[in-house]
Amino acid sequence: MILVTGATGYVGSHLLARLAAHAEPARGLVRSADARLPAGVEAVRGDITGAGTLAAALDGVETVFHAAAITGDRKEPYRGAYDRVNRLGTENLVAAARKSGVKRLVAMSGLGCRPAPAGTYMATRWGMEEAVRSGGIPYVILQPSVLFGPHAPFVSALANLARRSPVLPALGGGGTRFQPLWIEDLVTCLVASPAKDDLLGASHPLGGAEILTFKEILGVITSALGKRRLVVPLPLAVARLQARLLVAMLPKPPLTPAAIELFSFENATDLDSVERRFGFQPRGFREDPGV
Repeated sequence: MILVTGATGYVGSHLLARLAAHAEPARGLVRSADARLPAGVEAVRGDITGAGTLAAALDGVETVFHAAAITGDRKEPYRGAYDRVNRLGTENLVAAARKSGVKRLVAMSGLGCRPAPAGTYMATRWGMEEAVRSGGIPYVILQPSVLFGPHAPFVSALANLARRSPVLPALGGGGTRFQPLWIEDLVTCLVASPAKDDLLGASHPLGGAEILTFKEILGVITSALGKRRLVVPLPLAVARLQARLLVAMLPKPPLTPAAIELFSFENATDLDSVERRFGFQPRGFREDPGV
């Protein structure tokens, strides 16, 4: 039996759809009884922030795919929520999985994850990885760059802005490099990971077929939409201030301080990162960004 946390999220829902299509016995961890999962997938109520809710979900499970996290594009719902879900939630999950005899743990992280000062979003994601590394279960951590495909949060947010505004901000001047990875290529990597012993016990950076600056990504998106937009450099210091104001005023801000952390480092890795580990060439962002 396979358990997927974050079952209704972007990665989790695509992963469960693939598992269901191949008739793999799969279970999705959900917080709501109204959650809709693919046909053939068992829904089990539970919450990684509640350690006592996880035993039933893990009963008979051999492999866990951990995709439950508050991503940086989302506003922190309450102070400390990023840490409670990302780090403490993962610690709860790993402890319960170890007790249940789980044999493999595949965790979703992000490219560039590293130690960071307490109180930052990155610190919570690093804490998640550390919980996996120290949990005593054979593990694989995948660290993809930003994802693309229909409804991918990073691309959708930029596409929605391009539809509404004649001017687009190039955060940090637009030169930060990204290596967008197609969601279905990531799912292929996830599904293959538990059986690849050569990947065990390590974190693996993953990126797509091409490296583009943020300004180039904006160009691909506006071209796909058939829009002509003026791109204006926006210093990160100004963007951070704007993000704080937006978070204070809006329930679903288009920009968060956590998301801006993505622009403080190069979000790219080796161009053969997927092919070297999984034996296939990923799709390029320019082929179809999914807007």
